[in-house]
Amino acid sequence: MGLRLAICTALSALLLLAGCTSPDDDNTPTGPSPQIVVSVEARPPTIPANGTSKLVVFTELRRGDQPVADSTQVILLNTIGVLQQGILYTRGGVALDTLVSDTAAGMGWIVAYSQGVRDSVEIFFVSTSG
Repeated sequence: MGLRLAICTALSALLLLAGCTSPDDDNTPTGPSPQIVVSVEARPPTIPANGTSKLVVFTELRRGDQPVADSTQVILLNTIGVLQQGILYTRGGVALDTLVSDTAAGMGWIVAYSQGVRDSVEIFFVSTSG
């Protein structure tokens, strides 16, 4: 037990010291990095409620005026329909998924969440019966 405590104490001290200094640390204050902005769209936003129609979910993530790094995780949540993947990773700041309609007409939401930021879009399934 004493050895485990000594190792934990030594690692904690090392992490504390390593986190406070770096070889190129000149203590120059830096401004805050630009916030990530998430934008989600459904194309088209309205599709038939037939269980086979599809829409494309287009999610864009930017930090300032630049796309986020590739492989940034995006989580999609939906209230109606079935997402093909639901958990996506960006490429060039963009992540794409497909949603298949339900057989019941209705209105719902798709929410895109990444890096603590979210956006949402309304989607509609319209009745196919006359």
